[in-house]
Amino acid sequence: MTTQMSVRQRCAACLFTFFLLANVLPAAQFAGGTGTADDPYQIATAEQLGSIGSDPNLLDKHFVLVADIDLDPNLSGGKVFDRAVIAPDADLATGGFQGVAFSGVFDGGGHVISNLTIRGQDYLGLFGQISGVVRDVGVTHADVAGSGDAVGALTGWNLGSMTWCHSTGTVAGVSLVGGVVGHNDTGRMILCYSDAAIAATGNSVGGLVGNNGGGTIALSYSTGAVSGDGYVGGLVGRNYEGRVSCCYSLGAVRGGMHIGGLLGQNWAGYVTNCYSVGAVAGESTFGGLVGSNVDAGRSPGTVISCFWDVESSGQAASGAGTGVSTAQMQDLSTFLTAGWDFADETANGTCNYWRTSAGGYPELCCHAGLRPSMPEGTGTAEEPYLIRDANDLGVVWFEPAACYRLEASIDLLGISWSLAVVPWFAGTFDGNDCVIRNLHIEGNGYLGLFGQSTDDAVISNLGLEAVDVNGTASYIGGLVGYHAGRIAASFCSGAVAGDSLVGGLVGENDGGIETSHATGAIEVTSVYAGGLAGRNHGKIAQSYSTGAVHGGAHVGGLAGCNHDGDILASYSTAVPDGTGSYVGGLVGYNSGRIAASHSGGAARGPAHVGGFVGCNEGSVATSYSTGTADGGDPAGGFAGRNSAVGSIASSFWDIETSGWTTSSGGTGKTTIQMQSASTFLEAGWDFVDETTNGTDDIWWINEGQDYPRLWWE
Repeated sequence: MTTQMSVRQRCAACLFTFFLLANVLPAAQFAGGTGTADDPYQIATAEQLGSIGSDPNLLDKHFVLVADIDLDPNLSGGKVFDRAVIAPDADLATGGFQGVAFSGVFDGGGHVISNLTIRGQDYLGLFGQISGVVRDVGVTHADVAGSGDAVGALTGWNLGSMTWCHSTGTVAGVSLVGGVVGHNDTGRMILCYSDAAIAATGNSVGGLVGNNGGGTIALSYSTGAVSGDGYVGGLVGRNYEGRVSCCYSLGAVRGGMHIGGLLGQNWAGYVTNCYSVGAVAGESTFGGLVGSNVDAGRSPGTVISCFWDVESSGQAASGAGTGVSTAQMQDLSTFLTAGWDFADETANGTCNYWRTSAGGYPELCCHAGLRPSMPEGTGTAEEPYLIRDANDLGVVWFEPAACYRLEASIDLLGISWSLAVVPWFAGTFDGNDCVIRNLHIEGNGYLGLFGQSTDDAVISNLGLEAVDVNGTASYIGGLVGYHAGRIAASFCSGAVAGDSLVGGLVGENDGGIETSHATGAIEVTSVYAGGLAGRNHGKIAQSYSTGAVHGGAHVGGLAGCNHDGDILASYSTAVPDGTGSYVGGLVGYNSGRIAASHSGGAARGPAHVGGFVGCNEGSVATSYSTGTADGGDPAGGFAGRNSAVGSIASSFWDIETSGWTTSSGGTGKTTIQMQSASTFLEAGWDFVDETTNGTDDIWWINEGQDYPRLWWE
């Protein structure tokens, strides 16, 4: 199907073409390669670097630097750029980014691009906007100045993944100004740093990142001086629902309102194991570590195990964090007591993020040249890294996009982690039918063996036994805190607790879970708790949960909330006991699709309580429940409430075992009827050894002795 371009689109395309012809370096043949993952284009000169931006069709390709590149405008052929070198904004007259984002892979190979000089408007840096992967590259002696917003040495706007990126020099602009990135918009920045000096006239200004909106920043630091008007921080100007862990800042910070040594403002963000020491000066709402930890009338941020030097900062107070003396900041025990993971100790984990020396502040080992030794293997699908003990497990974070295989079961008894063992993961982890035992985590949010898994992550054949995961914030799971990839043939047992989005296997599922189960005890303070998943946006299939789920609202035996997700051929016998509304034997609140599933746990709560679902605003089909529903109005044997937009079809509950003869949806049957195949066959259920209702053979039954069971049970 073809479509006509709008007038605006045609104008933007023309402007983009004009810009490319008039402003970038002349196109040059690359030094080699074909632009694929296996054979990336090789960049060896300034002309070749500039040619990436000359054709938007190149912006989804793979590139690798094979030499350092000097962009000094005083050199022959050099220039002062007026826009980003790669993926620039194409229409300065129209608000927002009007160009084509870089969606490919740019591997710096450890090389640097020096003397980048830009005098422009918005979306400035080596890249205008990134939605792909940029890694292992430095922009040094930069001189980047914009008269507008979104300005950084590497990129003005990051939606993708950046690792091992750094900058030096100067960066200036109005708002959204940072040493490496102007605005980190749900992007990931791992192992980055900046020594650049940052000056801005507006808001959201930081030594590393100007504004972190829902993004992840970890194992990174900044040292340059930072100045701006509002929301100014040594590391990040404004952290809005973002995650910052294992980071620090050293530079002096000054500005007007919301000024902090590490963060100018932390609004509903998560900050863990960080510190700052720079001098802080502001006019109002300023502090040693964080200027403000909440915006008026909005959700406060969470800051745990973070410190600032009250002497060097000149500030005795902060919006959050713990202020200590210089001597205490240089005392290892200050941080060990707070659960920081240092080299040469294992009580706080085996990731070895930090090190310290007499008379010095903590520094990140990876930036001090102490990169961890990877286990046997190459990290490829053919030769995965082989994990044999706790030390091997502790280095997975360093190459989170690689392939791993567990070669032996591991006991983590005696080790207490304050972060997820692998905070962010985009690779494959084959448990090889082995088990990890006694995982103990006491921390903030995004906790589990894996804190976050991306769309590319695959975790399979892995067992976790006797986990004890306790979080003070959201996204808490035994296996994964926030999951967007694929989990298969894995299980978790033990205890998992947190404030919200808490599940036995995952805190929140945005990906796929299949042939997996959880059997632990779940405790939630606020909302969204499930035996398998706290909240499901993705797909759960052929999985189950047992145990108990207690506390809060939106509580379910399998999932607290199924929000536009799919739950298929799954079951729960877990006991959901909510202190708030929306409690169900399988799901507390459903706005998605549930089919061919069953529940048997006793559901209890103050309102909207059902043996199968507490409140249904989605679709439920060919499912049943046998457990009780104990709660105030509305409550029912199958559903507490089935709204006008909800649909419940061909589904049943046992009126004898549940104690309910009424329900907002479903059909009540006696135990004898519930154990008779004819009840379900007449409703169109697909059983083994019959073809009238289909050939998928979803159910089987031991007639007269038991309820229907799924084919895989």
